Amino acid sequence: MKEMRKLLVAFAMTAAAACAQGISVGAIAGVPFTDVESATTISAVTYLPQSHKFVVGGSFQLNLPFHLRLELDALARPASFKVSNLLSNTTATEWRFPLIAQYRLGSGKGIQPFVGVGASFEHIYQIKNAVVSGPGSIATNSPGGMLLDGGIDYKLKLFRLSTEIRYTRQFNASILNVSQLNQAEVLLGAHF
Repeated sequence: MKEMRKLLVAFAMTAAAACAQGISVGAIAGVPFTDVESATTISAVTYLPQSHKFVVGGSFQLNLPFHLRLELDALARPASFKVSNLLSNTTATEWRFPLIAQYRLGSGKGIQPFVGVGASFEHIYQIKNAVVSGPGSIATNSPGGMLLDGGIDYKLKLFRLSTEIRYTRQFNASILNVSQLNQAEVLLGAHF
């Protein structure tokens, strides 16, 4: 029994040390293929996207056994649209929090492709000149969604670069009747 206990303690300490070596943090930036909002006309009121097309944020990754990795990101991008019956644009910041399970292909030396699937949660923040009700108003809930991604890691001496294409499908609109529920973006990341 003592032998088994010692073996379990040794295993737990080894696993904790291995996990600590598999943690990385980094920064991500990219370009979305679509705006946060879609151009539409509802009841003679026109909604036109005015957002700058970029996304930026931080990333936390945990390497697991069997070529698996968990990634949690915090990504921000501007959201802005013009409403034909208002004088000023509605502006905000869209925050997205994707949690992704990734599978890394190959040996892990040099260039390593990966694929992933996960969930994404969205929150609209810093809202200015908001539409108060109906189409174009900000939803009070934070919509969830799912995502698929794939890319390539490039291991360098001091850090790792990654390029990826990510597709996100939100289940509900954060900006009523105006949000793009389908989002895709190209991302470049650096992890240490």
